[in-house]
Amino acid sequence: MIFLPLILCLCFLPNPIYTSVPFILNPGCDLVECQEPNNPALYYANHVIGDDRVHMIYSTLDELTISIFQTVKTCVPIFNYSALFLRNYAGAIQFPDTKPSNSFSLVLRRLIQFDDENDDGFINPKDKTITSYFLNNITATNVTFRNNNTNQPSFQLPLQSLNGSLTVEIMYPGETVRESKFPKLRTTPKSYFLNIALQANKFSLPKTRFAFEFYLILPGIDGSKISSSKFIDDQYTP
Repeated sequence: MIFLPLILCLCFLPNPIYTSVPFILNPGCDLVECQEPNNPALYYANHVIGDDRVHMIYSTLDELTISIFQTVKTCVPIFNYSALFLRNYAGAIQFPDTKPSNSFSLVLRRLIQFDDENDDGFINPKDKTITSYFLNNITATNVTFRNNNTNQPSFQLPLQSLNGSLTVEIMYPGETVRESKFPKLRTTPKSYFLNIALQANKFSLPKTRFAFEFYLILPGIDGSKISSSKFIDDQYTP
């Protein structure tokens, strides 16, 4: 059995975000797709801090996407669910009469399984033993609904071929704390924890390794840009 934890501490907002903020499932949506359980969905929360409003959006409409936007506190977003369910994402989420002063999106795309024949941690582009598990069928767990509100959801992708699962947790402590599972990691009111845990009990290749593909989307001078890197900073990285 292999249990692979990946924990990121991401921060960009200048004020606290609290775990007590409730999430709303598909706010303002009256489509049939929004009412059916276990369908791809959008989870939304917001929190007013001073003159700003922080908007948090988790989306399982495609690969799992975690987005945060900071606007003036009077701003209420508009969601075009017809476009969202058709995968027409451009302009489907709008902030009327304002422009976010800050934003950050993380797209968790896929888990990659490969046979590391050279035992060097690198994927050989010609390797035919690569298997991808895309996070477009991930479902929410640990949710308790009250009038369409819920606590902060977790997400899980069953991996039947590995007799395991991939679990994603996003946590907003809203204060200076240490991560309970990995106390070496410390956060401030400006940051949040992202826990990604892989449990795999069965594989057929002797040197099986796993990699994870994700995208960070940040605003730039010429608009949003996507950056890529082969490495991340986690508790195991010097």
